[in-house]
Amino acid sequence: MPMPRTLPHPRDFSLGAWLALAFTLLSVLLTVLLTVFSDRAASAQVRASIGANLAELANQTSSRLDRSMFERYREVRLIAGRLQGNADLPQVRREIDALQQSYPLYAWIGVTDAAGTVLTATRSMLEGVDVSTRPWFRHALDDRHMGDVHEALLLERLMGRPGDEPLRFVDIAFPLSDAAGQTTGVLGVHLSWNWSSEIQDAIFVSVGRSRTVEPLIVSATGLVLLGPPGVQGTVLQLPSLEAAGRGERGHVTETWPDGRPYLVGYSRDAGFDAYPGLGWRVLVRQALDEAYAPVNQLHQRMLLGGLAAAVLFSLLGWLVARQITRPLLDLTDVARGIEAGYAVKAPATAAYREVDTLGKAFNSLVKSLQDNEAELRQSHAALERRVSERTAELREAFDDVRANEERVQTVIDTAQEAFIGMDFEGRITDWNAQAEKLFGWKRFEVLGESLADTILPERYQPAFVQALVHFLTTREAPFTGQRIERTVIDRHGREMVVEMKISLINTAEVQLFSAFVRPVGGPR
Repeated sequence: MPMPRTLPHPRDFSLGAWLALAFTLLSVLLTVLLTVFSDRAASAQVRASIGANLAELANQTSSRLDRSMFERYREVRLIAGRLQGNADLPQVRREIDALQQSYPLYAWIGVTDAAGTVLTATRSMLEGVDVSTRPWFRHALDDRHMGDVHEALLLERLMGRPGDEPLRFVDIAFPLSDAAGQTTGVLGVHLSWNWSSEIQDAIFVSVGRSRTVEPLIVSATGLVLLGPPGVQGTVLQLPSLEAAGRGERGHVTETWPDGRPYLVGYSRDAGFDAYPGLGWRVLVRQALDEAYAPVNQLHQRMLLGGLAAAVLFSLLGWLVARQITRPLLDLTDVARGIEAGYAVKAPATAAYREVDTLGKAFNSLVKSLQDNEAELRQSHAALERRVSERTAELREAFDDVRANEERVQTVIDTAQEAFIGMDFEGRITDWNAQAEKLFGWKRFEVLGESLADTILPERYQPAFVQALVHFLTTREAPFTGQRIERTVIDRHGREMVVEMKISLINTAEVQLFSAFVRPVGGPR
């Protein structure tokens, strides 16, 4: 009967096998981590680049709108300047016809009188019609020369629709005046909104993006003036529009009313030169899955590259592991040479033959380290003794200082004369038992109180304050070091003459006046 096969014990594997397995696992792990991190970093960069491109397209579109509108604004302003004071209607007709021929997207050009009646116009349309209630006429008189996009009301019946879309115009109008400065009429121009499609084609078709990238021009009120079918003519409320309305430029990912997520670049017209702008906001959107298609391709390439790198590193790990195990027995003698500085004791193990051999060398090394540790312990004990001795010396010195302070305080308390201490602010800092008897105030009652208010008659207090201020200002104290007589009062207000000798202590640690006081006569 055949014996059942048992699984090999881990100790049966050589160090080379374990190292090869470790190299393989580590190489796979590192490759996966590097792939994930690099993929995230690259993906973030690609996403940011795609968004920046859309933001740049929006910025280019808004700049092109501003410059193109400025050209129209300047042309109409120049014609208005040439027509100032010109009452020759045939000449005016020739001027406006020439302007329309130079730029056919001027759908209608007309000149009115001061009351708003059209005097002459291209193709004679609306001549004799009262347009005084039209916004462009009223705005021109108020020096507001630009009007936002609007549908044609009067001209659509005369010009007809070129397709399914209604006629839409942008108004440009300037007032006319005579030599005396009196308003004689208004020059009005209706610029066809088809002009915006030319700008769209110039920017987007030329770079091959018209299929997936969709531009939108939105008015200040949120009305889509130009955009894809289903969106044009609607009112939008989106974070990108709010950001563009604040004058910001950038890109954002957001969900639109159709329920689809889009990557949207946004910008806002800022005017150009004399043209003030109309507050238009430009959005350039692209469906999120289409915009980030390069990112998905990058994911696939990074994954395939990571797998290839993992296989390559695994093969290299096996080769390196075979090279490492061969010299390990030779390194055993080298390990014995580091006994003087390496205090690690190798655990007893039979996992690998190589580890067992190295363990014996390290155990010998540990013995040497233990000897060094004993010497270190002795040095540490000697250091502790020195610290204890120094601490005892410091404690003895501190006790001497404290005893000296107690002796000084005892002398003051047992003195036969009253002793008073005062700081440089005039507050009492010391008051012995004789002072209590002389003045009637207990020590705890006067400490911290004003000396002048406590023992000086009111008539002498100003002089005391002046003397203290003089000292604090000049650091001169002529009243110290000599016996002087002064009139003082006790607790009950009774005056008496006392003799005192004032001393000054002025160091970094102590700053005070002190005096021994004795009466020289009875109460007055």
